[in-house]
Amino acid sequence: MTARKSLHWKAFLLALGISTAVFLPFVIYNGGYFIFIGDFNAQQIPFYKLVHQAVREGNFGWSWTTDLGANFIASYSFYNLTSPFFWLTLPFPTEFVPHLIGPLLILKHACAAATGTLYFKRFVAPRSYAVFGGLLYAFSGFAVYNIFFNHFHEAVIAFPLL
Repeated sequence: MTARKSLHWKAFLLALGISTAVFLPFVIYNGGYFIFIGDFNAQQIPFYKLVHQAVREGNFGWSWTTDLGANFIASYSFYNLTSPFFWLTLPFPTEFVPHLIGPLLILKHACAAATGTLYFKRFVAPRSYAVFGGLLYAFSGFAVYNIFFNHFHEAVIAFPLL
């Protein structure tokens, strides 16, 4: 692999280290959980657990635990079902899902840095500056501010590829 082609891996690993350094103290402080405020604790984590359990049990039809009853696929496609990161949680028991939120956010920031670097390396010279651009992109105000809506990070990752 040439140095030019490995720039996105360099950005991935740097962002993985930076985001681990940022998230890990909070995870340790909170006993293995990354908890935040408001909707994150009250909606995002319970949604993740609900969808995780339903998928593991094969309950893709009507969800009686959503509002007064709702179409499961229509209700959770936006939040979880279309996220590749959600599918990484399926080998784990549902009770462990809240422990996976921190590592998933770390992984999402690393992926955003990699895709940001892939985009920027087309426009900068020397190309090594693309790593810096990818890191700035992954840790942009939008990405950091929207941690409590963890499903927004999939769009942050995909956007540079469009």
